[in-house]
Amino acid sequence: MSVELKGVRALVTGAGSGIGKAIARRLAAGGCRVAATDVQQERVSEVAGMIRDRGGDALAIRADVASQEDVDRMTAETVSAFGGLDVVVNNAGVGSAAFIESVQDPEIERVFGVNLVGVIRVTRAATPHLKESGRGRIVNVASVEGIRGSGLLPVYSATKAGVIGMTRANAVELARFGVTVNAVCPGPIQTEMLSPLLADEQYHRKLIKGVPMRRLGVPEDVAGAVAFFASEESSFITGNVLVIDGGMTVKAL
Repeated sequence: MSVELKGVRALVTGAGSGIGKAIARRLAAGGCRVAATDVQQERVSEVAGMIRDRGGDALAIRADVASQEDVDRMTAETVSAFGGLDVVVNNAGVGSAAFIESVQDPEIERVFGVNLVGVIRVTRAATPHLKESGRGRIVNVASVEGIRGSGLLPVYSATKAGVIGMTRANAVELARFGVTVNAVCPGPIQTEMLSPLLADEQYHRKLIKGVPMRRLGVPEDVAGAVAFFASEESSFITGNVLVIDGGMTVKAL
């Protein structure tokens, strides 16, 4: 069952696959007009086509959130097409795995450029329109790795911890304008980003063993939470960080 989002105008970054694709489709199922953006035009066009085939309203915009020019353009195109903007989902992200002694500057800059600076840029560009909306929503996709410690992920974890901090700061700043800012922190979700690790059967078994629900999540598990934060049902919830991990971080405590 979808939450009611009829007529709500949403922008979803990283919507070409995985969690972002599921979010775009879930929002559209609730009645959202969705601007789906991604660095890969073919993928995002396919997602927008799926939404339109089901009677929804969707744009496909190729954009790299690490580029200020792209961010400004995709925001302007969305506002022009929809007449405004009500919801922004900062989902675009890239992975990174390296021990701190071996990680190189280009990798640090790449991951921070998308995962944290990209979120800052998109939020900055969208905020004036969200204020005008009167029911603005920002939903940031962070990660459990921004909460807990994990080997091989120092740079990725740092960016996601930054997203959580930004979520809370922006929630305080924008509350007086009626804009809510929340984050979701997925745990192990079956996406392309995780698939190389899941190919190792030993790692796969170990990962599932660490999840009390004894399964990996799917993108739709995250999409439902995002749809809730985008809806009127969450109008008095801001600065919240919702963990979606089957109990993995609870077990770690």
